[in-house]
Amino acid sequence: MTGLVAAGCLLAALPLLAALLLAGGALDRLTRHTESLVQEGVMIARLGAELRDRLRDVERNADQYVALGDPALLEVFADRRRAAEATLTRIAQYGERGQAQSLRRDLGAAVSQWQAAVGNGGIADSAGRFGPLVPRADAIAAAGRATIDRQLEAITQATAAARTVMLLSALALIPLTALLALGFSVAVTRPLRLMAAGIAALGRGRYEQRIEIAYPREMQLLGERLDWLRRRSAALEAEKDRFLRHVSHELKTPLTTLQEGSALMREGTLGPLAPQQKEVAQILLEAAVELGALIGNLLSYAEWKREERAPAMAWFEARPLVSEVLIAHRLPMARRRLSVELGMRSPRLFGQRSRLRVALDNLIGNAVKHAPEGSAIEVRAGAADGSCELCVRDRGRGVPVREKGRIFDPFVRGTEAEENDVRGTGIGLSIVRETARAHDGTVEVEDARPGARFRMVWPCPAGPVAGP
Repeated sequence: MTGLVAAGCLLAALPLLAALLLAGGALDRLTRHTESLVQEGVMIARLGAELRDRLRDVERNADQYVALGDPALLEVFADRRRAAEATLTRIAQYGERGQAQSLRRDLGAAVSQWQAAVGNGGIADSAGRFGPLVPRADAIAAAGRATIDRQLEAITQATAAARTVMLLSALALIPLTALLALGFSVAVTRPLRLMAAGIAALGRGRYEQRIEIAYPREMQLLGERLDWLRRRSAALEAEKDRFLRHVSHELKTPLTTLQEGSALMREGTLGPLAPQQKEVAQILLEAAVELGALIGNLLSYAEWKREERAPAMAWFEARPLVSEVLIAHRLPMARRRLSVELGMRSPRLFGQRSRLRVALDNLIGNAVKHAPEGSAIEVRAGAADGSCELCVRDRGRGVPVREKGRIFDPFVRGTEAEENDVRGTGIGLSIVRETARAHDGTVEVEDARPGARFRMVWPCPAGPVAGP
């Protein structure tokens, strides 16, 4: 993981480094160009001024020789001439080659004419021969300044080009860096997402999908441990389901015998019974029926956990379903003098009828156990606004706040049930929650004041809510 994060940071920084290199190169070229411009312009201007001075020295020495006639001044004249020519050579090296060569030719012609006039004893007019050359030196200096102006324009263009390069680099850097950062963020968080998905699947009791994390090494080891936990949990879940099935089936045989024997005794098939004996036989029969229902819940719970049942989802009549469940609870309700307040929001429900019947059976059975004698149980069912609802309310003590979060867990019984020694396995409400999840819905318990209201809601399609 450390290497992956480090590699991601380095690669994400590469575009920034590239942009800095490009910007540095552009600035370096601009700097060199500016230095060249300054050097060239300054040198041409300085050499132009120097050439002007050299030409004036040549003219001055020529005048001195004419006035004094000292032969030593000819040597000085020759030195000044060579100095002027050397300056012209340096000017030619800095780009003003044409003007320098033209001025060199004119200077040579003026010197030759002056020397010829002096040798013939004529009047050597130095001003007329060398004077016109001085303004041309000024022209060279002006040409240098013009060159500087052109180079300034070139620098302006180069600056604009460098600015464009830097802007384009920045514009390219932002999405590229973001893309690299996103890519490595995905690469780093992908194993975490895989692990989170694996843990979520374990939490939902789904053990079929193998948990595999290829990289990095640390997450791979965690993935292997998590997959081992998946296999272990699947084995324990299978063992629990197998235990529930075996125990439930083992209990069914003696229970059937007890139920049939109680029915025979109550009906007087084995001989006449006293009133007290008939009452005891009736109690035994009711207990056998209730125990059979509890065993059926255990079997249904085991089957659902194995996902062995998957009835088709469809619309069905709601009132017959509620009537079937209420009929199944008529004896314990009559014994406790409980009444039913029935509210039907619509005549039809959508879902898996068999599962919803068992869920409603558990909700009503739970309400019968906790409702005070002589009270009413409220039952609502129906569909509206894209959702279906089953709601059962008792008027008992209700569910304490601390128990609401775990009351739907398997084998968890409420405090009231334990205090009043209410019989049950603690899986009825967990079956209700499994049914709600199978229908992509939810179930919750609300304070009804008095009592508790268990409300199961799940989505339904737009369909024949009102029936045919």
